[in-house]
This record gives sequence, C-alpha cells and structure tokens, in this order.
Amino acid sequence: LDLNEAPDRKMDEHITSGCVRHTLDLEKTKKEKQKAKAPKCGLPSCKNKEGFELVRCKLCHRSFCLTHRHAEDHRCPRLGFEKKRREVSAKEKVRLAHQRRLKEVTNPKGADKIPKERQFYLEVEAKQKEQKTICFDKNWTIGKCIDVACETMGMENRNNDPQAAKTHLIGKKNKAIFPFDIPLYLLVPALSPGDTVFLGSTFA
Repeated sequence: LDLNEAPDRKMDEHITSGCVRHTLDLEKTKKEKQKAKAPKCGLPSCKNKEGFELVRCKLCHRSFCLTHRHAEDHRCPRLGFEKKRREVSAKEKVRLAHQRRLKEVTNPKGADKIPKERQFYLEVEAKQKEQKTICFDKNWTIGKCIDVACETMGMENRNNDPQAAKTHLIGKKNKAIFPFDIPLYLLVPALSPGDTVFLGSTFA
C-alpha cells in the first residue's frame, strides 16, 4: 500500500479481481526474510553464499566468514595502525632512554651534595649494568669513590671482607687499577674528569 493510496480502493480491486490482485506473496516474503537473516561477511568483495558462521575481528570488531576471519585476509584497516603503534612505542623507548641519559649527564648522581669547585665527573661502567655518569668529590679517595659508585650502580661491595674479591675502579683508556687510598685529584692526568672507568674486580 502506497502512502497516498486509499485502503478501501485497494480492497475493492482485490475483491473485484477474485482475490487475485494485491495479494501477499508469502513464499517471496519468507525468502526475503531468510536472506535478511543470512550471515553476511564484512568484506564487500566476499562471494561466499553458502551458510557459514561469522567470526569477529579483534582489531576492527567487524564480523567475517571463516575465509576472511584473519586480519590479513580482510585487509583489516587497523592492522597497519597496530604495527605503526608498536613502531612508535619502540621509538618512544629510545627517546626516553636518551632523555634519561641526557639528564644523567647534565645532572649527575650526587652533584647536588658536592660544591661545584670540587665536583669530579666520571662515566662508570660495570658488567650487566647501564653506564652512569656519577659526580664524585675530587678530595675523596678511590676507596670512597668505589663505595659511592657501588651504591649508585646497585652493586654489592665487599671490599671490607678480607676473603672476598676486591672491587676496583679501573681506567678504561689505560687499564690502570687505581689504589684505594689515593684522592682523585692526585690521579690527574692518569684519571681526568669525564673519563670512563670500569667498576669491578677485573676489566671486562
């Protein structure tokens, strides 16, 4: 029945035709309903017409037939986004690591507790530890520097144990093992501010 058609007129035409005209095609209606209820793959180009179950994509949240259920098979628009996000995350980790390293260089551990004229910066390396820039007092002995470096690096220091292997500060450029009782400033130029030293029992 059209919007502007009178119901009575339609009924008259139906009765006059011997109940032939304007009848409801039940079979056609049933088929249309079945077609409407049939599962439809979310991929427009999918030609699967047989009965199948739909699988929901975890990325784009659309439903697809078994043939196109994988993100690669239906060219999921979120697949590229997920890969890009992982790449950005990796870059972000590098950026944050660089930022932490820059902070260590510009504001080394312990620098706020030592007068500027006595600050002595060293790059400290150790086995299985991240390199750190540590600020020492130039009047400290090597033994005191080792105590501070071990604490900063999160390493065990057993130099007070006669039976344990000693932890040393070893110059990276000359492989020199510096004596425990010598102040830092007396080691210049064998050990100068900004040099890299290794913290351990032997040089790695």
